[in-house]
Amino acid sequence: MKETNIIKRKNAHLSICEIIVCIFFLICSTSIAIAQVRQKKHLSENEYYKWGNLRVTALSGTGSWVSYKVSYENNTDTLFVKSTVGNKIYSFPNGSSGIFLNADIFTCMMPDQKLNIVDLNSGRKVKVPDVSRFEVAYSGKYIITLNQTYGLKSNMQIRDKNGEILDSINGVSEYILNSKADALVYSSELSDNQTVGLIDLKKYARHTVISGKQHRFHTLTWQKNGDAIAFFKETDSITKNNKLYLCQLSKRRIIQLIQQNFKEIAELNLVKDLGLNISDDGSKVFFGIKNKELAPSVKENEVEIWNGNAPFVYPLEKKIGNFQDIAKLWVWFTETNSCQPISSNDLPYVQLTGKQDYALLSNPKSYAPHYKEYGDVDYYITDLKKNTRSLFLKQQTTDHNDLIISPLTNQIAYYRDDNWWLYNPDKNKSVNLTSGIATVWDSRNDALMPPISPYNCPGWSSDGKYLLLYDTFDLWIADLAQNTCRRITHGREKNIVFRISQFEFSNLFSAKYDGKSTAVFDLSKDLILEATDKDDCSKGYFIWNTREGEKPLAFNESAIDQVHKSKNGSYVFIEQKFDKSSVLLFKPNKSAKSTEVFASNPQQEQYNWGKSELIHYRNKKGQELKGVLLYPSDYDKEKKYPMVVNIYQTKSGILHEYTNPSQYSEEGFNPTNYTLNGYFVLLPDIVYELGDPGPSATDCVIAAVKKVIDFGFVDPQKIGLIGHSFGGYETDFIITQTDIFAAAISGAGISDTVSWYFSMGKDIEIPQAWRLENQQFRMGKSFYEDAQSYFRNSPLINAKNIKTPLLQWSGKEDTNVCWEQSEAFYIALRRLEKEHMMLVYPNESHAIYKRANQIDLTIRIQQWFDCYLKKQPAALWITMGTKTK
Repeated sequence: MKETNIIKRKNAHLSICEIIVCIFFLICSTSIAIAQVRQKKHLSENEYYKWGNLRVTALSGTGSWVSYKVSYENNTDTLFVKSTVGNKIYSFPNGSSGIFLNADIFTCMMPDQKLNIVDLNSGRKVKVPDVSRFEVAYSGKYIITLNQTYGLKSNMQIRDKNGEILDSINGVSEYILNSKADALVYSSELSDNQTVGLIDLKKYARHTVISGKQHRFHTLTWQKNGDAIAFFKETDSITKNNKLYLCQLSKRRIIQLIQQNFKEIAELNLVKDLGLNISDDGSKVFFGIKNKELAPSVKENEVEIWNGNAPFVYPLEKKIGNFQDIAKLWVWFTETNSCQPISSNDLPYVQLTGKQDYALLSNPKSYAPHYKEYGDVDYYITDLKKNTRSLFLKQQTTDHNDLIISPLTNQIAYYRDDNWWLYNPDKNKSVNLTSGIATVWDSRNDALMPPISPYNCPGWSSDGKYLLLYDTFDLWIADLAQNTCRRITHGREKNIVFRISQFEFSNLFSAKYDGKSTAVFDLSKDLILEATDKDDCSKGYFIWNTREGEKPLAFNESAIDQVHKSKNGSYVFIEQKFDKSSVLLFKPNKSAKSTEVFASNPQQEQYNWGKSELIHYRNKKGQELKGVLLYPSDYDKEKKYPMVVNIYQTKSGILHEYTNPSQYSEEGFNPTNYTLNGYFVLLPDIVYELGDPGPSATDCVIAAVKKVIDFGFVDPQKIGLIGHSFGGYETDFIITQTDIFAAAISGAGISDTVSWYFSMGKDIEIPQAWRLENQQFRMGKSFYEDAQSYFRNSPLINAKNIKTPLLQWSGKEDTNVCWEQSEAFYIALRRLEKEHMMLVYPNESHAIYKRANQIDLTIRIQQWFDCYLKKQPAALWITMGTKTK
């Protein structure tokens, strides 16, 4: 009996052992199988075409559906509509302009001039042919379509949400919806009969506003509240003169400006150059007047006279400086049938206040010539009712961030003497809104591009009581009645920068003439804020309201953008990391968890991929800086790798950005390509000392490179440097100061600070001196005040020190940095017998836009680095171009 039990126990023991052995081999074999399944591949250039870019286009009002677009370089771009809570999906190859009419109707344009209308619940589809333009009106009840002759004499059709034609109008040359999209005015021509028609979409009724023979009606303009319409009737297509009409809908009458009744304008032309504007109260119409055009008197080959004492240099004067020939703004007071001028030759630039009771006037030549991006002017203010003018601001910068006009009142906010001020023209009084507040309202402490500029005023509260402001970190509101200002976010404590999301700028008021457009925000509702963590470079969103302050909506160690909000309070947005392609996420409400709707580029899982890492280093002055280090996809800590350093001011903000591999690049450099091909890529931040942009860049870049070398996985003999534009200048200069780089590439770089200082910027037709004195170069002084600094910071002057093989490239039609800057450096290096080459692309500008040239440049840059950093056999063009014997 005992023996039997022993045998049984032995058998049991053997069974357990056998089971353990079986499990062990099963685990091993399973692990091997999983490893085989999950073994990742190397991604080659011929597979880059698989990658697409994801963009959110719209979210339905109920949040039930989202539309997004995936764009490819060599495949069909596709617009998708997908359920946010299910798997139902629709695709529209090459679709565009997608709009949700309501909760379940979607419409978009197709490349064959067809409009698709889809009932998303039933799947019913309607295709409307021959559509060149469409708009949705009256809360999605109607679809307005025009055929492809729009701009000439089109057929306009009014359709219901199912695409059925309700009305059709031939000969339409122009139309415009009012601000509520519940009424439409159009101009048409049939058999020489010209008509302005009105459609009331609320009760669908069509009316003729005015009709006549021969010449067309045009420049249709709505009053803000929809009570009136202004328009021109062409009197002569040769002289470009017009008649001006105002249709007062509530009074059911049309009045005309009789030009001959006003001596000052009787012999001038009413022109559409300045468009038309109706004041909010309907009492004023603003229009443009111009001298009758005469035949040009200047002969084609006549000498150009460049006046030495002129405010503008000859090319700029010819382009915009002849104020006598530009249209001047006038106002027609419809109630008194009187007219008066607003702008003039002396004060040609004009901005209207929000209630259009005052005009702000200036002359850009006031303090010209000037050598900064935004010149100073004297601002004068005209009371249009009293027809009086007075000086408002003396010598104020024209930076649009410095002066913002309220769209709701006559008030004007402006930045001056390190504070924000509010001017009320009704009381002729300015008040300092930020006096005594210990914060910085402008960019003086940032490493960004000069000049110093305020962090902006995003806009006004919708009730007109508050002005919104930014400091370095936070959002503030200024109480306009109490003249107080308080901070409403807590970014400074968290080292997070808060800014209002671009999605919230949908209620944007267009600038009247030369002003800056501004927005209003309903502070009684949730406000979406963009958030950027200055420590780990994360980007995402918070929700702010008056009850809770700011609370995270979507904020992780990643880059989150493209937020959209539905009417019922649901959200979609895109999240990405360097090693994680964009994912479309949905939140049914601000407190719910995010769910995935769509993940782009799932094929990435099949391939080896790199990672990004934030590094910290210090320059010689002890300033702490950040940089982004991108790891090669095949990283092995036992190996040493080559590295490419890509420079341009600050780069750490792109830590979490995903970049598709691609051979199409405007600058010929894609960091992902290099990580996929066995390179580290370093993107360092650079800070600058006034008067020394070159040495500053050298100091910061060398410090970052040495920090990475100390990690031990980069071969110090195989490091390359590349930059474009200002980064091209930095590259050219840095290699004159150090030989730590085995190869360098400079795109559209400035090589000679002195000659560039004395050259003409063909893009904006002014001398380039302003860029060096007060912009990106940060010299701070003119050449004649400190010539040695210009020499010290010139790559050309220091070119004899170069030991690094340099490849330059430039577009021959570059109007920003003329290609002769690269040419001069090429000549210098040639004379010095340095190892170098230059690529010049005909018919290309500051960046490369032709796809064939993008591929060519990308390949040549890769070959240059592969030759010098990987010691691969040189491409024939390199061998022929660099070897002298």
